[in-house]
Amino acid sequence: MPVYKLHYFNLRGRAELARLIMSQAGVEFEDVRFERTEWPALKATMPFGQVPVLEVDGQMLAQSNTISRYLARKHDLAGKDEWEQALADMYADNINDLMTGMRPAFLEKDADKQKELYEKFMTETVGTHVAFIEKQLEKNGTGHLVGKELTWADLAYYGFFSFLVEKFGEEFLKDASHLKSLIALVEDLPNIKKWVESRPKTEI
Repeated sequence: MPVYKLHYFNLRGRAELARLIMSQAGVEFEDVRFERTEWPALKATMPFGQVPVLEVDGQMLAQSNTISRYLARKHDLAGKDEWEQALADMYADNINDLMTGMRPAFLEKDADKQKELYEKFMTETVGTHVAFIEKQLEKNGTGHLVGKELTWADLAYYGFFSFLVEKFGEEFLKDASHLKSLIALVEDLPNIKKWVESRPKTEI
């Protein structure tokens, strides 16, 4: 079994999907966290000077979705065939886009402006996306985004949307029964539940 070390800030952020995948797969990993004040001294040691970075038996792999895709394929969470794998990649990339779209609001220092940006993001970006995902989940008809079994796509949507529920409440899911069910399904998985209960408590 490979020795995994995941390097990232003391946040969920762009590393949490990899953590969820490894947790669901039941594989041990070292969750190497650091504070932002420590980052300047560490930056030069990371590929491309960025994190997250997954260290596998001493070899370094960068880019969040590349890391998660590698882990999903390694631990049978990528999809059953090439088409399912492509669909799972598509959904995971959507979450990456949503995270990028939220960044301006997160970085805004003015409280009133930040509130305005978050409201716009939730209404225009998230609201539109949720409507699309509801249709996809209904069409697939299995409770999962892809195929009939759990994939990293399901874990990606759980990770991001459970965070939004924590931060903004469930009102934005009032017409999204399928997505709510998906979030609950993943949340109730024993390995996911164990991880969520044990992980460090962070704002994001």
